[in-house]
Amino acid sequence: VVIVGGVVVTICYGTFETVPYTNRRHFVVLTHSGELKLGESQFDNEKKELGDKVLAPSHPDSVRVNSIAAEIIGAAGRSLAGHEDDKLLDGETCADDTALSPKKKAPRGASQAMIKHLDGFKWEVIVVDNKQVNAMCAPGGKIIVYTGLLDKFNTDAEIATVLGHEVAHAIARHAAEKLTKHMWIFMLTVFLLIFIDAPDLIDKLTEYLLGLPFSRKMEIEADHIGIMLLASAGFDPRIAPKVYEKLGKVGGNSSPLKEYMSTHPCSKKRTQLLLDAKVMDKAMALYTEARARKEEIDQ
Repeated sequence: VVIVGGVVVTICYGTFETVPYTNRRHFVVLTHSGELKLGESQFDNEKKELGDKVLAPSHPDSVRVNSIAAEIIGAAGRSLAGHEDDKLLDGETCADDTALSPKKKAPRGASQAMIKHLDGFKWEVIVVDNKQVNAMCAPGGKIIVYTGLLDKFNTDAEIATVLGHEVAHAIARHAAEKLTKHMWIFMLTVFLLIFIDAPDLIDKLTEYLLGLPFSRKMEIEADHIGIMLLASAGFDPRIAPKVYEKLGKVGGNSSPLKEYMSTHPCSKKRTQLLLDAKVMDKAMALYTEARARKEEIDQ
């Protein structure tokens, strides 16, 4: 019943979409409106739990983070809706071809379809008084930044790198894709339990063989999209690899075994992928263009 029900839901509501910047095709069941409602609910619950730890909008940290976030969000809307057809949808992959391997060139005009879901976004950024060196973005553009991140990263470009990564998750609809993936994993688990009466073993196998590798690929994709957003906003993309190096030191560089058991790839791998010539050259081209645009506006 579970498997048949899942297939019915998939047929009725599932859609194939193309992820901006990487051109990866992915399948999602959650509708755009459903994703927005999910993000709103998560964000509202989080704010209630945080209470007075949420800094006032007039607080200097809130003002600063919102200003940087506005640059990233503005760059996302501008670059994705503008000239992406010619310069970004070229069928290239990011450096980690095992994680992202689009094979076909995206059709002209595809960028509008890719970012249609952004129309309903109500971007909101809050800063929380907490020592966590972290940030997050719920579906629909709801961003939370912890003051611990601001303590470790002093420059606007470093903060923009982290914000670019979080915004990338929302742009790529990773939350909706993750929900879809978990639905498939759940159906597979139910199927296996018919033949193998070992629920704990099956849970561990599906987690380590399917769940965690998928999560790490999403983080790699968010890194890739994030550095493009960073560059499009006029921040030097060469700072991004350094940020992930620094994050690795803050969290403690993990061993291969710990990485295999983690939702995130190790900082060394993330740094190497961003330094790949295909990625950095594209980011530097966007950065040069953004700088030229800003100089033209200033004049």
